[in-house]
Amino acid sequence: MEATMKRLLQVAGARRLSPASINLGRSDDPRLGTIFTDDFPSARVVLLGFPHDEGCTRNGGRPGAALGPQAFRRFVTALGPIRNPEHEIDLTTSLGGGVYDAGDVVAADSTLEGAHRALEEAVTLVLQAGKVPFIIGGGNDQSAPNGRGAYAYLDSTSHSSPLGIINIDAHLDVRPLLGEDHSIPHSGSPFRELLLHQRALRTNGGAHFVEYACQGQQCSKEHADFVKEQGGTLMWLTKDVHRVSESFPRAMDIAGEHIFVSFDIDAVQGSDCPGVSCPGNVGLSAQDAMDISRMAGRNPKVLLMDVSELNPAVEDYRSPRLAVMMFYHFLIGLAERVQTRL
Repeated sequence: MEATMKRLLQVAGARRLSPASINLGRSDDPRLGTIFTDDFPSARVVLLGFPHDEGCTRNGGRPGAALGPQAFRRFVTALGPIRNPEHEIDLTTSLGGGVYDAGDVVAADSTLEGAHRALEEAVTLVLQAGKVPFIIGGGNDQSAPNGRGAYAYLDSTSHSSPLGIINIDAHLDVRPLLGEDHSIPHSGSPFRELLLHQRALRTNGGAHFVEYACQGQQCSKEHADFVKEQGGTLMWLTKDVHRVSESFPRAMDIAGEHIFVSFDIDAVQGSDCPGVSCPGNVGLSAQDAMDISRMAGRNPKVLLMDVSELNPAVEDYRSPRLAVMMFYHFLIGLAERVQTRL
């Protein structure tokens, strides 16, 4: 475990939150900062940051998502009561371990592709250590290395079943890669990369891929057809989603035995979450986003979750606070998962 932690801090480790540096606030109202730990072996959840937005600009989007992890950490320790009176959950006793911040992934060669390789390795290491990765971006191109990290983990444990992927997003993000040889990834290509990965093809992973809360006015027919050709499921915002308490469990059922939940927060309506790379007029509500995060945490089949496209350069208060609340509700769900197992 010590070797894993050392390697993890080599591929990540930048700008990490150390419990010694956290202001714990009032003792009568402890917040998330109190469950952060420097003891990697005892941690239940590992936080990773992906501070890169080159994938967004490659795709014609606005810069600024590189600041997402920093904005997230600015709020994460001071929000979220550890003892939640509504759900009757005490995260200090129910989570099964603390939160370890492994920091932001760093690329030795200072390239986006190098950052992708570092993130993929970090996710694999965390999963192999028996912990739950939660990755905050950063551009949505991070979802490709996150998924590949889960692929590598499943292969290392001799699991032959597919990785189910749920892309919660206004867009489909299955655009072709850039360049003459179609080898340059970007924020619009991560799920094409994962669907065409040899492991997905070998295990019929496309049949366990769900596009959730996608919007017809934001997606091309060609890209929708591509998803269908791979065996994927399209759950449109206005036609199929409706109550997330009913539709998201259906998405998880389709995803199957091992699940990666990827949440591009531009799926949330701009009035609730304006600080994203590509805000929309319609979408999920902030409450929907928190409910989905809690359901993902509660489901023992969910291996990891990421949150993409948080862009503090556009708006730096309400939106990062929502991302933190999604993380908080993921932890609430994870605590419920632990309680159910007990």
